[in-house]
Order: sequence, then C-alpha cells, then structure tokens
Amino acid sequence: MIGAYLLWDSPDPGPDRAHAFAGALRTGLTNPTCHRMNGALLCDGAAPAQSALPRMADGTAVLFTGFISNRPALRSALGAAPVSDAALYAAARSAWGDTADTRVLGEYAAILIPPHGGELHILRSPIFAPTLHIWHDTDRCIVASTAAALFATGEVTRELDEEKLSDGLFLNYCDERRGWFTGVTRLPRGARARITRERMHEETWYRLDDIAPLKLKSDADYVEAADALFAEATDAVLDGFDTPLVSLSGGYDSQAVAAYAMRSRPGMPLLSATSVPQADWRPPARSRALVDERPHVEALAEMYPQLHPHWVDGAGRDLSHHLRDMFDRAMAPPRNVGNLHWAHDIRQLARREGADVVLTGAMGNLTFSYDGTGYLPDLFRTGHWLRLARELWLGGPRAAVGKRAFRQAVLPVLPPALQKPLMAWRDGPFEDPLQSWSPLRADYARESGVLDRAAHQGFDPFFLPIGSVREFRTRMMSNAVNEAGDITGAIEQIHGVPMRDPTRHRPFLEFCFAIPPRQYLNDGVKRWLAKRLLAGKVPDMVLNETRRGQQAADWSARMRPARAALLDELEMLARDPDVAGRIDTERLRRGLEALPEDDTKITKADTMAYHALTRGVVSARFIGYLKGRNDI
Repeated sequence: MIGAYLLWDSPDPGPDRAHAFAGALRTGLTNPTCHRMNGALLCDGAAPAQSALPRMADGTAVLFTGFISNRPALRSALGAAPVSDAALYAAARSAWGDTADTRVLGEYAAILIPPHGGELHILRSPIFAPTLHIWHDTDRCIVASTAAALFATGEVTRELDEEKLSDGLFLNYCDERRGWFTGVTRLPRGARARITRERMHEETWYRLDDIAPLKLKSDADYVEAADALFAEATDAVLDGFDTPLVSLSGGYDSQAVAAYAMRSRPGMPLLSATSVPQADWRPPARSRALVDERPHVEALAEMYPQLHPHWVDGAGRDLSHHLRDMFDRAMAPPRNVGNLHWAHDIRQLARREGADVVLTGAMGNLTFSYDGTGYLPDLFRTGHWLRLARELWLGGPRAAVGKRAFRQAVLPVLPPALQKPLMAWRDGPFEDPLQSWSPLRADYARESGVLDRAAHQGFDPFFLPIGSVREFRTRMMSNAVNEAGDITGAIEQIHGVPMRDPTRHRPFLEFCFAIPPRQYLNDGVKRWLAKRLLAGKVPDMVLNETRRGQQAADWSARMRPARAALLDELEMLARDPDVAGRIDTERLRRGLEALPEDDTKITKADTMAYHALTRGVVSARFIGYLKGRNDI
C-alpha cells in the first residue's frame, strides 16, 4: 500500500504524524519507512525497510502499488533491468512521460512527487486497479491506497457518507469518484490528476470507446488470434510465481484459465479449489441452476492428470466470517458477502497448499466468453435485417421466432417508459426492489434521493433488457467493478496471497472488444468464440452446459443455524436510529422468520429476502464498526 501526505505550507509534517501514517500503510509486522521530501511524507508499505524510493530521471519520486505484467517487454524496450515494478515504472515514465501508461500493462496505481514540491501527480491503470483515496483542502493533500491512512493522521474525520451508503444498499455504485466517507474522493480507473493547493485537475487517459474495430480475414483467424492472446495473458500473469492455484468452477472462464495455465507450464502440477455445497444440502425442487460444479471439475481433471482439485464447502460459515477483517482493510462494506465465505476459504486453502498466487477468470463473460448480449438490438437499430432475421430464425424453436424478435431485438431498443408496461403486461407486475432484494426503507429511499440519483446516473434497478453491445460492456465495466479495488485488495491482505486474472489482461480485453459481435453470437449459437476456442481444451460437458451457475446456492443451510442470533441482532438494530432510519429491519425479520426448514422448498422470494438480509446486516455492522462496536 502507498500513501503521500503533503502540507502546503510546512516543510516538516512531524514524527508523530509520520509514524501514524506509516502504520496505516503497513503490510508486514513492522512499520515501513516514511520518507520526507519537500514537506511531504511518502510511504510504500510493501517496500523493504530503509529502502530508497525509486526516482525518475528528473528527480520525481515514485510510489507504486499493484503489478506490471509485461516486464520483459519493457526491460527490452528500455534497455534496462530494474528489479522492482516501482523502479521499472519510474524508468518507463522517465523514457516516455505520460505515454508510458499506454505501454505499461498491469493493474496499478501510482503517486508521483516532483522534486520542486508543492503538488502531487496521481494515476490509476484502466480496467482494474488498486484504489486511490483523496483528501484535498487548502492546508493539505493526502492520497493513499487505503482510506485508513487518511484517518490515521487525525486530521480527517471518519464520517460515513450518507449517499454512498444508501446508494450501495440499492446496488448503485455508478459514481466511481464518490468514496465511503464524507469529503474523501477517489480517482477513477484510467484517469490521472495533478493536485495543487488551488485545485485538482483530472483527465481521462484511457477510454474503452477508443478501442478501434478489428476485422480479420476469416472466422478461423479470430480463434487463432484469441488463442495466442489468451496464452500471452496467462504467461504474463504467471510471471514471477511458482505455484499457482486456480479458483475453479464448472464454467467456461475458470476452466479456460486452468487449461491455459497447464499449457503454459506443461507437466507441472496445478492446484485448483472449487466451492461445492454442503453434503446435507438439497437444491430447491424447481431450481434449474447449476449448483454443484464438482462433476465438471472432475471431468477437467480426467483430461489433465496434472490438475490437483480441492473442494471447499463453507460448512459452519456465516456472515461474520472474516467480516471485521474486511472492514479493517477495505474500509467499506462488501457488496456480496454471501459469496465471500468460499472466496476466503479458497485463499486459506491456497496458503495451506503452498500456492503463491490465485488465478481467476472473473472477466471472462465480458471478453472471450461473451454471449452476444445487445447484438440483436444493434442489428435492429442499424437495419441489418437479413443478419437479424437469420439470428432470430436459428436462435431457438421456429414457433417462437416472433416472440424472440420482440423480446430480443425490438423491446430492448424501446425507452424504459415503454419497456416496463409492455413487460408487465406480458409477464406480470415488476418486483419492487424495495420489497425484495434491497433492504432500504421505501420512505427513506424516496426522501434521501436514492431513486432520483439512480435515474440520473443511469442505474436500472429493474434490470431491463440491454439495448446494445456498448451498453452491456459499459454496465459490466462499471458499477460493482468500481468498488473492486478495495475489496480485492482487502482479501489479498487478509490471506497474503495475490490474485491474477488473465481475462483482464489489457491486450486480450481490447482484442475481445474490437472484433465483430458476430464472433460471439452466430447463427443462433451463443458464446461462439469461446466454444471454438475451448474445443478440445475443456470437457464437452462444460461446453454443452446450458444451466446458469449459482454461487453459494446452499445459503439456506448456512443461514439456518445462525437464524436465532440474527433475529436478536435485528431486534437490537431496530432500536439503533442510525440503522432503523435507513434499513427496513422489520421486513428483514419477517423474511428470516419465514425461511423454510426444508431446503428443497426455498423459493425465489426467499432468495431475494436473503440478499436483502445480508446487505442490510453487513451495512448495519459497518455502521456499528465505525461507531466502535466490538462484537463484529
């Protein structure tokens, strides 16, 4: 973790402030060195004690957090071999200035301190990056990769931002600049800023919309290019690691990551860990979801003898599992705590098995295994009638072609004001978010501006059909991903095992965004690129699977033993004005009391009530954590 503290008028911030600031950025057992430069405190929590900060040729000091994934190419281009990523980044900036970030690949954030003092320059990589939290006023500027460092100075009040909390309880995370605390802002991904006493000037240096379209000669050429780039991405994220472990499911994405990792290191064993349901759990009677992915993983292990699968079932885990650790390190309430038990358990297993990195494929659905969502509305909007007719005709039963045309091509291009009544007329009334998955009180949501902000920021709480390929990608690359830097960083710090995702590698993602949508949806076949790319690399049962995977599907079996304690907690929270004014504790209580004793009788309404409960309780606990509650 990194941080810079700059007093505009004082050359010496003082030893007490330096000690507290460094302590908040510590990643080991001892405080890191806090450097002083022109009235600024500069700290790299991961750097060896007493080590010097990397500097650019003009004397600019460099603080760097994250990682570079194209080290060999950069060293070759620079004609130098800096050991650390921070030193390599400083060398790249010296050689190429601001354009260095178009050549440096990886996931990182940087703080640059010019030798003349009086200002800070900050930057985040695109797609995915550690967060930079900012406090800026006429007396000081503080920038750090954890909000805790700002509060450690004793000069920034740890006051929860009311709008951020309420928007988060409505799943609206569209405003990437808004932090969780009053007056604390964040730099967006793909942006840089110059901060002086008078102002903070921000500019966006990377835009996904600037990716140029790419057309190749044949369909086979796309598969060949995707194969080469996936292999390159896998090699890049494995650089520097000896013993990877894949967080493995039965889906295309993580299975592809495992297959390419084994291709990258033929003959070498590969560890994997898969979340499976508890042994005594049975799925809901009407469920069509893929709830147990063990058979798909076992099939992959049959293809690759070097794969060593392990299983985690989350038995005995409830909402408290590592929750305080997450609060301490992320300084934010996790969005999907119902899935975090297995994420933590997989990292713990990785530590026990000696793995030094966990591989994931979290962005696969946005890249190589994209299913073409938004393509048919684009064809309709642009008048490509023959292509549209072919996709509709081949996309399912002939008798339902008219229904498909309306639902998949026409409806998504209509204004939301028309979509909603048409869908309600055909399918019945919409589910009210404030009576299902959101724990917010309806009156609070209206009066606090939650609904108005969601409409203004383009957040759709009804999840209406996607109207274009661009809209799909924009949604997927924003909202929840805006919060991922802090959450991912917290999980890494808790368990001491870094994470890497080849599907986020910039050249691979840019290729997947650049090629025509027909490569993903062709003649009614969804995920066409992935099916061709993975043929022979993963089991046929994976490629032919049509069920949607459901993570932590056995939630009811984990929730039931904790029900009495949760009901007591909800009763206590109902008396807390900081909670009861925002969160509908009575509705959460009713949903928990109505939880069926038989797992096979769980309904969609029960699952929505569970999501509301977990979001409400975790946010209430975060409020209590900030007030000093010790029982979290």
